[in-house]
Parts: sequence; C-alpha cells; structure tokens
Amino acid sequence: MKWLYKLERKYGKCYIPNLMAIIVFGSLAVYLLSATVMPNLLSMLYLDPSRVMKGEIWRLITFVFVPGGGNSILVILNLYFMYAIGMALENYWGSFKFNVYFFIGYFLTIIACMLTGIPDIVMTNVLSIPGFSISLYLAYATLCPDATFLLFFILPIKAKIMLYINWAIIILQAVEFLLHGSFLGVILTFVPVINYLIFFGPSTVKERKARKNNVIRMKDYKKKMNANKKPYTHKCTVCGITDIDDPDMDFRYCGECDGKHAYCSKHIKNHKHIKNNKSVD
Repeated sequence: MKWLYKLERKYGKCYIPNLMAIIVFGSLAVYLLSATVMPNLLSMLYLDPSRVMKGEIWRLITFVFVPGGGNSILVILNLYFMYAIGMALENYWGSFKFNVYFFIGYFLTIIACMLTGIPDIVMTNVLSIPGFSISLYLAYATLCPDATFLLFFILPIKAKIMLYINWAIIILQAVEFLLHGSFLGVILTFVPVINYLIFFGPSTVKERKARKNNVIRMKDYKKKMNANKKPYTHKCTVCGITDIDDPDMDFRYCGECDGKHAYCSKHIKNHKHIKNNKSVD
C-alpha cells in the first residue's frame, strides 16, 4: 500500500494514541451509566441521521461509544475483545496506520448512514458487535490467524475461526436483507468491512495468484521429474536388459570403466571398457 506509506511519511505524527483504549473505556462508561442512572442514554448517542439533521450533531462522534446490544455478558465480552484486538493491531501496525484503518471505517459508516437515512445500529450483527468494529476482528484474524482467545474465558478459539464466523454472519445478514428486498440493508451490511478490503484485498489477490503459480510450477516440476525418472534401477550397458525385464538377473558395476556402468551377469566379463565415454579393448 504505497499510498499509506506516503501518507505516513507526510502526516505520521497526526494520530490519536491508544485510540482503542479510549473507545473501549468510553463505551464501558456509557454502558454503566445506561444500565444504572441514565436508561435512555444509548438512544441519545447512536447515529440516527434524522436526529442529526435536526441538530443533534454530537451523534456523529458519540456513536462509536455505544456498545453493542445484548445482555451484560455479551457487552463485556465484546469490549474485552475490542480492547485486546485493537491494542494488538495498534502495536502491530503502529498508531498512525491503526488510526487510518479505524477512521476509514468510521467515516464510511457516517457517509452510508447519512446517505441512506438508516441508523448505524442496523450494522450491529447477531453477536452484538458494533458495525464499525467488525473490521477490527477481521483484520486481527487475518494478521494473526493462529492466535487463541478464551471464549467466555473458558473455551479456546483460534482467531481464524472468528474470521470465518464473522464473514458467515455478514453474508447471512446480506442474504436476509436481500430476501426482504432491502438493497440498502445489503449495502450497509458490507460498509463496515470496506476498510478491511482496502487494506487486505490487494494483498490477498496477490497471495492467491502467487499460490496458484506455485502450484502450477510444482505440478510442472513433478511432471518433469516423473518424465526423467527411470523406471528401473539397473540396466546393462551392452544389451540393455534391466532389473524390470529380469528381476532375477544379477548386475555388477565395472571398476575399470569410467563412470557408473552396470552390466548383466553375461557381460560383466565380456565387454569393452569405457574410458571417457569411449570403448577400448
């Protein structure tokens, strides 16, 4: 991604450090307030285009602090995974690249919701993962497929399994919207993963092409090896009989001939010695 490297060289110092920690702890505070003293808080913060157009512009920022729906266990699990994954990505990429990845998804979510008039809560999937954070799961699972998480702090699950689960949920949600004739819903389903496709799409295509070329080269190599491979172990230099023609034939190598020349029992003492590929008496 040359554009990203150029961007980092020019604006590499412009980023928010510990961005994921800010969002996760902000989301935790919002959840605790909504669960105790301000039960209507979430409805005041999520991205609702109709409310934004009426002047509630704070929703353009506060929607990232709205935790996914569901019960307390799902909310805590999602916040835990978001924090662990977000901090891991920031350490892996660096703060600037992580900020670019996150804010591409952030601005695309705002644009999609404002153009369609549909609230961002539609993008929250069945696992109660907020739409803008789905791409974080996909990015981490792609970079660290063998990393292991403890689901419910008990069951070990590899990151690549999370990748498959998230893609399956995305596709199923898109199909569900499609069956109900909601093409806008289909678009909003894929909006949260556009930044993932921008970052990983080109490299994935290159890797698949390289893998395909490697497979083709390996097949060609095996064909050549099989073509050049001799079906026999020993062959008489004089008469050409092989151990396949006569499994009981005894073969010997002549010590006076240059190179490795095998002879059957009939010609081991009855042949012209080969010196530098020339027969001599």
